Amino acid sequence: MQLLLTFLFTYVSLVASTSSTPVCTNGFTLINNKCLKLFPDPVTHRVAERTCMNLGATLATVKNANDNQAITTVAGSTTSLMWLGLYCFDNDDTKCIWDDGSGVTNKYNNFANGFPLAIIGKCVYYTTQGVFAGQWLSGDCDTDLHAFVCELPFTFADTCDYNYDGNCYTFHNTLTPFVQAQQACEQECGNLVSITSEMENRYIAIITNRLWGVFGIYLGATWSMYDMFTWVDGSRWNYNRIDRSFIDRPCVALLSGPGQTPSADSWYGVSCTSARYFICKRPAGSQCNSPQPTVTVTPISSSPSYCNSSMLLAPGVITSPNFPNNYDNNVYCTYHLSTIGSYYISLQFLAFSTEADFDRVFVYDGDSTSNTLLATYSGTSAPLLVSSGNSMTVVFKTDRSNVAQGFKARFMSYAR
Repeated sequence: MQLLLTFLFTYVSLVASTSSTPVCTNGFTLINNKCLKLFPDPVTHRVAERTCMNLGATLATVKNANDNQAITTVAGSTTSLMWLGLYCFDNDDTKCIWDDGSGVTNKYNNFANGFPLAIIGKCVYYTTQGVFAGQWLSGDCDTDLHAFVCELPFTFADTCDYNYDGNCYTFHNTLTPFVQAQQACEQECGNLVSITSEMENRYIAIITNRLWGVFGIYLGATWSMYDMFTWVDGSRWNYNRIDRSFIDRPCVALLSGPGQTPSADSWYGVSCTSARYFICKRPAGSQCNSPQPTVTVTPISSSPSYCNSSMLLAPGVITSPNFPNNYDNNVYCTYHLSTIGSYYISLQFLAFSTEADFDRVFVYDGDSTSNTLLATYSGTSAPLLVSSGNSMTVVFKTDRSNVAQGFKARFMSYAR
């Protein structure tokens, strides 16, 4: 560990970009500072999402009037209806979430009058013709067929193979300890990769899964104590996918590939001396000629029970009230779990102890208790469940006598 601490304060680095002209990759076109690409063949919303995801992209997001006009521009005169990367949990437009993880539509939306309308469908499409031209309508995610536009962030010209959002990434399949991996990245004028957004995490996970399948891959992050995290390249800790059930080691790895524990695309603690694949990151078009900025360390707050809270967006942890102490009698808790439209919910109980047959956990496959009941649990079972869509409802109900420790469960975004 002394070697690691010494290393973190003595590394050398980047960074001065020699290119400032925005460019697009993968055949996308730069429109309004976004890279867009039209796919004219009509498909379901989920097929459209998966197509974009495989490119490291998302379905088009619209954050202002210029973005809205850009959809019409890229569509041209031949395509009139196109899916957006937006999912609405009910008729309230403040509960419509963008697929890129940027949040809800409270700052800008262009829904037609009377929309969103969840009874029609919870996905959203854009029309370029007729009385609703330029406006957004609700559609059925599974049966409606529309064209779609994928969106990538612009980047800068570089010869690297993996160029995304102003950065170049190199993927190393040589098993290497953490310190030596960082030193190898420095030889490329980079650092072990930092991940600062949902879209960057998605892009890296897609590439690593395509190249290597399931594997724990070094990220450029460490923690010196519980809930104190640092990126070695000096990036702010403003985004994380940490699986809080696996944070007992000082270095951090990304798990690539579905159906794993920890959950796919999440981050977890590993020994810094273990040999692993790794990813380097540097600014696109950069030269190695200036010192690294000072690292900013931001603590991550702990999570409460979330009993009867509003919608909870993955990833996260829910518990019975008072956990790890005993819950009370006559408890009724509801937990509304959600993820962005392109994922499912994976729910894993990490601890489970209730009064058998009387104090129960009910899990529903959707956003309310009117959806299909997936399972009912009591006693000491510890199940793993996956939703069929991007929402799940958990209910915890106790009777008027006898108590136990209760439960702790992790919910994550899951890609089939």
